[in-house]
Amino acid sequence: MAFTHSSRDRLFSTIRFIVLLVIVTVFFLPIISMIATSLKRLDELYRVPARLFPQKPVLENFALGWTMINFGKYLLNSIILSCLYIVPAVMSSCFAGYAFARFKVRESNGIFMVVLATLMVPAMVTIMPFYMILTGIGFLDQRFLWVLLGLPGLPFVIFLFRQFFSTIPASLEESARIDGAGSLRIFFAIMFPLVKTGIVIACIFAFQWSWSEYLAPVLFLSDDKTSLAVKIMGGYSDQKENILYNVAMAGVFYYTLPLVIIFFALQKRFVAGLLEGGIKG
Repeated sequence: MAFTHSSRDRLFSTIRFIVLLVIVTVFFLPIISMIATSLKRLDELYRVPARLFPQKPVLENFALGWTMINFGKYLLNSIILSCLYIVPAVMSSCFAGYAFARFKVRESNGIFMVVLATLMVPAMVTIMPFYMILTGIGFLDQRFLWVLLGLPGLPFVIFLFRQFFSTIPASLEESARIDGAGSLRIFFAIMFPLVKTGIVIACIFAFQWSWSEYLAPVLFLSDDKTSLAVKIMGGYSDQKENILYNVAMAGVFYYTLPLVIIFFALQKRFVAGLLEGGIKG
């Protein structure tokens, strides 16, 4: 039986839809499991045979997930830490990306390779010496540390900014220099506004890192100033230190909600920016 061109297109479209549906389902299974667990009673978690969905949803878990660890307080802590980290991380990455794209010297490619190579360095390698230095100078338990953590920038974001700036014609800078503009004015008045999409992507990456970071708050901050990620890890337990997984999953649902909202609100610009930044290189 011969297929016409239109029937083949419909068949391929159907197959692509089914494949994408299966992939999306697989990726969403952890989220479905998280929500289902947060709606179960504690005894249902250990029932054999196990059930994915609760027999009778328990909404009180969400109330406990908010009140057991003073969720609002640690939510504010995480927001403050994220804001302190995002600004220096994005700006330093933007400066570095601009320098790699525009200031061509003999050593620039080698330095850029070193920057990208730091992506392979585990966080433990650098955070422990940093902790020892801060302990020696008595500078622990300060939220200002997140500014220092953001100053080196993010290697992947530096790469993206380099790609963005490389796509901008050099003639714009040359015209500005002829008109008497200095380097800083050229950067902030001309180049910086042209990479708005890259700035959005950089903010998303920086926010995601700061929001989900666990090791740095554990080492550097006291319990009163720590982040939401740390408090969720050990805050949902009974008097015998048994973890209440159903309440914990309700807390995790609250915790992941900001990331999900931010991604879906900015997904078009995020995907378009990644494609745009990867065109040249």
